[in-house]
Amino acid sequence: MNRVSLFRNTATVGTAAAALILAATPSLAGTDVRVSSYVCAHVACAYEAAEAFFISDGDDWKVCDRYADGERAKMSITFVNGNGSTETDYLEATGGAGSCVKGGVGTNIPEGHKVTVKVWHQNGAQGTPQDVATAYGTA
Repeated sequence: MNRVSLFRNTATVGTAAAALILAATPSLAGTDVRVSSYVCAHVACAYEAAEAFFISDGDDWKVCDRYADGERAKMSITFVNGNGSTETDYLEATGGAGSCVKGGVGTNIPEGHKVTVKVWHQNGAQGTPQDVATAYGTA
C-alpha cells in the first residue's frame, strides 16, 4: 500500500467515525411557547388579560395575570408522558394583576414530544373560559 492509499483510507475511516458520532448525538433543542389571551370586543382587542409560557429546557411552565379585571388567569398544558399516556395539567394565577404561578416541577416530558399550551381568563373558579388562545411547542 502506498502513502496516497494509506492517507485516503485513514481519511475515510476518520470521516465515517465523525459521522457516527454526530448521528448518535440526540437533538436536545425544544421549542418554547409564549401565548397571550386578549380581551376582544367586536373587532378590536383591548388588553392582554393572561399570558402563559412553556420553557422546554427543564419542562417548566407558568401563567401570569396581566390585567386588573378581578378575573383569574388560567392555563393548560397537554402532552404525551413517558408512559405513552396523554396528560393535561392546569395552573391558575389568582393573586391579581401582575401575579404569576409556576408549574412543571418534577415533570419530565420526553424530548421531541409536542406540547399544547392554552391560556384564558375567567371569573372565579367555576367561571367560563374567555378569550382562549392556543400555541404549540416541543419538549
